[in-house]
Amino acid sequence: MGSRSIGRHHQKQWRITLTRRNLYVPGRPPMLTRRMSRRRALQTSGLAAGGLAVLGVAGCGDDDDDQDEAGDEERPSSEDATAAADSTAPAGDVETISFGFPFGAPFAAALPDHFVALDLGYFAEEGIDMEIAWQTALLPLITGGTVEYGRITPVNFMNALASGQTLKAIFQSEYTFFFGVMVPEDSEITEFSADQLRGTTLGITEFAGGEVPVVRALLQREGLVEGEDVELFPTSGTSQQSTVDALQTGSIAAFAGSYVDFAAIETFGLPLREITPEDVRVLSADDAIGVRADYLGENRDEAIRLCRGAAKGLIFAAENPRAAAEISLKYAPESGTVDEVQEFLEIFRTRRIEPPEGINFGEVPIDGWEGYMEFLLDGSTGRQDDPLAFDEPLDLTEVIDNSLVSEIMDFDPEPIRQQARDYETQS
Repeated sequence: MGSRSIGRHHQKQWRITLTRRNLYVPGRPPMLTRRMSRRRALQTSGLAAGGLAVLGVAGCGDDDDDQDEAGDEERPSSEDATAAADSTAPAGDVETISFGFPFGAPFAAALPDHFVALDLGYFAEEGIDMEIAWQTALLPLITGGTVEYGRITPVNFMNALASGQTLKAIFQSEYTFFFGVMVPEDSEITEFSADQLRGTTLGITEFAGGEVPVVRALLQREGLVEGEDVELFPTSGTSQQSTVDALQTGSIAAFAGSYVDFAAIETFGLPLREITPEDVRVLSADDAIGVRADYLGENRDEAIRLCRGAAKGLIFAAENPRAAAEISLKYAPESGTVDEVQEFLEIFRTRRIEPPEGINFGEVPIDGWEGYMEFLLDGSTGRQDDPLAFDEPLDLTEVIDNSLVSEIMDFDPEPIRQQARDYETQS
């Protein structure tokens, strides 16, 4: 790996616009404007709906609570760490690009890599300035050219390909699968099998939840018919208390959701045990930075520099998630407290960055994506709520482009890790 040092930066070198880009974005939900304790934040989270990247926080608390008001504080000191490295910023004008994230309002834990890269000058070093478009309906904005780049789910890459609109997946930074199936620790159920689940009701967050295609594929594989052999029942509202009640009363035998949902359930005092099949647990398909194929062809160097800046930000966040949480709250101050944001960003991002064997960090694992596609096709229903817009396997080499990764990662990560270790947090 080549060496790429981190240079001194100045705040005037960057700016960020949390923009609606004159497009419809749902109003900021009230759940994002309330502060809550860390425990309360997990108890009231509902983060699995709508795909791997669609995030939300729900809760209640004292709106006047000023604890961890990182957005109102002076910037924590990290100048000594950054002064030690030489700048490698490309000469010339800074390029302003737009980056879309599929959520309707700024959320600090969603993009800590970007927020850190903006705040500490990693994007500026790469000659990148950024507008972040928070949009739930992100795919048409990218395919239509309104937004250049975005964090896109594997299913959306596949659906775009099936519709003749080729997007390229150029950089993946998380690998551990996000969904699973749990039972209470004292449950008699020991595995996800037809023998043990036939005649039961399985809890889900909601029918639009990202775990539902996975559950349907598992049922199909076991020869179980939804609605006949096993019922699916949505239990998650603004709180996981209803899920806890359903598990404790036996209304549902197991619950499928994200690992954030499981953490939320356990804060209510109900320990869980996983029954997710091992071959599903190791699925390595996850969101990737995506861009239109034609745009990439004309702006390859820009794409490399964007992803390099984000990679630096994530390396910093993984080394010092507390600092990343404080920094991210400057850009999305209504996301919660530092404790809450740190908890969420670790679950969403930094605990999931270890690639599978044989895959370099940043690469999109084609075998993992193909396995995920085949798995989802096994559970495809063809109904209106089915997330797949295709019913036959696709050639995912048309989507995945790992040719940029070696250039993206052509820098020395150790100065960034040291900068993270030296960063003085304020909480």
